[in-house]
Formats: sequence, structure tokens, C-alpha cells
Amino acid sequence: MSNVWHLLTGEYPPDCGGVGDYTASLAGALAAAGDTVHVWARLRASAQGGHVGAVTVHALPDAFGSASREVVERGILDAPGVVLLQYVPTAMGRRGANLPFCFWFSGLARIGLDTRIMFHEPYFYFTWSRPWAPGNALAIVQRVMAHVLVRGVRRVYQSTDTWRRFLPGVNRLGSFQTLPIPSNVPIAASESDVAAFRARAGGNGVPLAGHFGTYGAHVARELRAILPALVARRSDIRIALIGQGGPAFLENLRTGHPEVAKRALATGRLDPASTAAAVRACDVMLQPYPDGITTRRTSVMAGLANGVATVASSGALTEPVWAETGAVAFAPAGDAAAFAAAADALLGDASARAELARRGAAEYAARFSMAHTVAILRGASAS
Repeated sequence: MSNVWHLLTGEYPPDCGGVGDYTASLAGALAAAGDTVHVWARLRASAQGGHVGAVTVHALPDAFGSASREVVERGILDAPGVVLLQYVPTAMGRRGANLPFCFWFSGLARIGLDTRIMFHEPYFYFTWSRPWAPGNALAIVQRVMAHVLVRGVRRVYQSTDTWRRFLPGVNRLGSFQTLPIPSNVPIAASESDVAAFRARAGGNGVPLAGHFGTYGAHVARELRAILPALVARRSDIRIALIGQGGPAFLENLRTGHPEVAKRALATGRLDPASTAAAVRACDVMLQPYPDGITTRRTSVMAGLANGVATVASSGALTEPVWAETGAVAFAPAGDAAAFAAAADALLGDASARAELARRGAAEYAARFSMAHTVAILRGASAS
């Protein structure tokens, strides 16, 4: 059975962040399943709406203000279907405090529309140590926004089960599900491309540990502690720093740890196919997170999807699904020695490494992939 979808998002390609890329992937997957998909999005000034494959993209005239709301409501009523908001509070306009938009969206259910929301992030963190910090006013407003949205929609989805603790009243909903954020890296690469990257990074017979991400300050701090600890255990290791931000991280590493930096290769931003080849060339992926791995970390999903054994941090935000599935090897967040030991153990045991890679890929397909998300969404729309 085909469905009609209206996806609302604060950003969309070109020139967008992770939520926009996710929305584009979701729209394409729903269309490929035979559904009719409309995307209502804030686009940069030079971009226009139109047909992108089987998806119709509507450019909104403002940042989800009154003009946008009128356009969206008229379009939805012309082609009724499921209305799914891709929610990040800072993308809704009004500098992250767009309470009128939330009241409007909540009210759509009262006119009979099937409204749903996907929480990528619930709200800005509150700084308890400094109650009068300027950002705390925004944190309070965004909590009200989340409450209004949860109260007024038919179904709530979340990018990590951890958000259940942060969303007021959500546990009273019978329809509350986690939709992990899948990898945006292809699940394929030619053997020749993999071999070429392997040769570039150090060659066959040399252990290759990789990290994929953007090298933000928090993750970079974890890596700067882990990599020297791993090199101390394995003098022959090579390191692949994959993704935008890698070259700057490598330059910083040269300052404090030149002996580690000389073993590392930083790729910078790669096209999707080249990224997949680089990830697949690695023996093990190192994915530390100071607050722990969660199902919203697309960087860890790239290794799992491509069948590479992965070591990740367990921390305050880590959900039970990771221990239940055994999809990754764990080390406590902030414990560089334990993380290096876990990676070293995998590098020294080919059968354990292969089994972890196999299990990670299988669990990704079953629980974390876009196909899994589409099955949940289309199943719910049919019920």
C-alpha cells in the first residue's frame, strides 16, 4: 500500500547539516518504497524547490513563520497524508525559540491530520552550575516547545532511546519508538579502491586503525589520549583519520605526539564512495565519544554498515541496545588505556575481529539501517 508523506525540516540539501542529509535519504527511501513524498524545507536563498527524483521539494518563504505555516497547511490539505516533523529546535527559526510554530504544529492534529515528530535533539542543555547564564532562558523555552509538541502529536520518534528521559510526558504515549540515524556512507566499495587506500595508508600486513568523523573538540580530545596509548602497544600500527577535520587534527597531533602523527594519514573530506573504501580498508575502527556511543552517532554506523570491527565508548548516554547486540567492543568513556587495550586485543585476534565485524553488520541491517526505519514508518502508517 502506498502512502503520502509530508516531511517538514529546517534544512535540506544543498548546503545543509546532518538533519537535512537524513531527511533527503529518508525521502528517497520512502519514494523508492512506492510512496508519494513532499518535503517542506527552509532552503538557502539561491536554492529552489521542485522535483528531486520522485520527491517533491517545496521551498518555504520564511523560517517557519506565519507565511510558511500557511503554505504548508494548504499543501497538506490538498494532499492529505502523514505529517512528519524532523525536529531540531535550533532549525525551527526565531533563534531556536519558535514557540508559535510548535503550537501550530500541535494544532494540526485537531483538524484530523496524522501528525508525528522525530526528535533528533530535544532541547538546549541547562547550565545548572550557572542558573542565570544567558543560554538557560533558551533552554527553558525549548523545554516548553518539546512539551507542546509531545502533547499534540499522534506518534513520537526519537534518534536515541536516551531522549525518553528528556522528553516530558512521552512515556505516557503508547506509540513511542526509536529510529536510529543510519550511516550516510555507502555500504559498498570496489576491491581495487579498498586496496589502493590500504596501500596508501601503510600496505598489507600492517595493522590499520581508523577513525571516521568530523573531529569536533570533545571527540578529538578522546582521540589525542587514545592514539598514543595504542601506538605504545603496537609499534607497527598505522592510523587512518577519515573525514573532514582530519588534517587539522593531524597537525595538532604533530605538536604533542610527533611519533604518533608520523604513522597517521588524514584524508580530509571524501566523496561517499571513497569514504566507504577508506573505512573498509581498516582492520578496526576507533570511535570514542565522551558521553558514550548512541544510535544517533552516524560516524559509528559507517564502520558497522561496512563490516569493520569497531571499538566505541560506553558512557552516560549509551543505550542498552549496544550491550544487548554486542555490535561493538566497549571501553569506558574517558579511559584511554582501556580503549587502546580493546583495540589491541582485536588487532591481535583475527577470528574475534571477523566475528565482531560480522555481528556489527548484521545488527546494523536489522536495527539501525534506513530500511529498518522505513519499515517502521510504513508499518505505522498502515495501522
